[in-house]
Order: sequence, then C-alpha cells, then structure tokens
Amino acid sequence: MDYDFTHDIYGAFRAEFSMGHEALGYWITYELRSRQTVIAELISVVSELQQRQRVDYLMEGAEYNLRLNRDEAEVRAHALDSEFEEDAPEDNLEFYDQESTASCGLDDFIEILEGWQDFTAN
Repeated sequence: MDYDFTHDIYGAFRAEFSMGHEALGYWITYELRSRQTVIAELISVVSELQQRQRVDYLMEGAEYNLRLNRDEAEVRAHALDSEFEEDAPEDNLEFYDQESTASCGLDDFIEILEGWQDFTAN
C-alpha cells in the first residue's frame, strides 16, 4: 500500500492512497482531517487493541465509518450499507466498491496515523 500526504491547491491537507486503498485516503482527508486530539486518541486505541486491552472500536463519520479490531482497521462508506443490498447484482456481476472500502493491518494503520499526525502538526 502506497500513500502520500500532500496539500491541495488551497493548502488543505490531503492523503492520497494507492488503488484499492483510496477509501483510507478519503477518510483521513475528510473525516479525520487534522484533528490532533482525535489522531492521538486513535493511536491510543490501536495500542490498547494490540495489547489486548480492548476487543474492537467504532468511529462513526459523516460518510465513512472506521472499524478497528485486534487484527485490522477497516474504512467503509455508509453507501455500502444502504438499500443496494436488496438489488444485488446477478451471479457474475459485482458492484465496484474499491473506492468505498479499504482495510489494513494495525501496524500499517498506526504508521499511517503517526505520519499523518506529524504531517498535520507542522
């Protein structure tokens, strides 16, 4: 998983992730933003998960939710949980949802959070 932290043309912080992990970039850019206290809280939660002091964690966002468990971090768009499930695609067809969901291991996630924390603190 490749990613880059940049600024957009207006100077706002932006996280860009490689194909298959785009949802992480969107979540970081638009849901997490540069809120240092929330970033620090998430780093603490991940540490608790890794030390088996916690089983899971859910952070609900405006468009995406973050779910953490002892193995991974998952970002998932609310749109995937909507009524579209009733209109499931036929046998050989699938909805394109790579930009709506992404996951990674906790070690990678904490590395991303710490990098974002440093990037947005300056």
